[in-house]
Amino acid sequence: IASGMLLCFGIIGFGMIVHIAPHAIALGFSSSNAASILAGIGITTIVGRVALGSAADRIGDRRAFIIGFVMMLAGLLWLVSANQIWMFYLFAIPFGIAYGGMGASESPLIAWLFGLRSHGLILGVAGIGFTGGGAIGPFLAGYLFDITNSYQVSFLVFAAIAIIGLILSIFLKPVRVKPA
Repeated sequence: IASGMLLCFGIIGFGMIVHIAPHAIALGFSSSNAASILAGIGITTIVGRVALGSAADRIGDRRAFIIGFVMMLAGLLWLVSANQIWMFYLFAIPFGIAYGGMGASESPLIAWLFGLRSHGLILGVAGIGFTGGGAIGPFLAGYLFDITNSYQVSFLVFAAIAIIGLILSIFLKPVRVKPA
């Protein structure tokens, strides 16, 4: 479940990072405006690492992922109809906060799920989902753009993937290891 959830996170995160600027340019915004949207995501990612990452220490990392997927979902649904530059900047806020907070919560979440014994190994194996998503997301968005000549379908598919990630996050349970 954890690897599947991280796969969803990687698909959405990397897919949007790679394709948000081309989407803005395709809608007629300048390349400097498109780059500033990406910079806004970067800034809010830092905020998310600090704010949502700190909140995760109090509310739990699983809840941080639940909040993150809800924020990504809201941002993606907003982006489907975004056609003005301010709408893109508004999208960047919840998306970046979610992306940063979920990234900061990844290692502690794996520790909560599996304990600290072999944490690096387990995090690496679970992280294959995230990096796999990083390979799939940009390709998927680009492919959907090529066949539809629009990013709206990509954003709706990413929204569906966010729902899947949210459901997987809800069902995460720590593994109970029997004493040796």
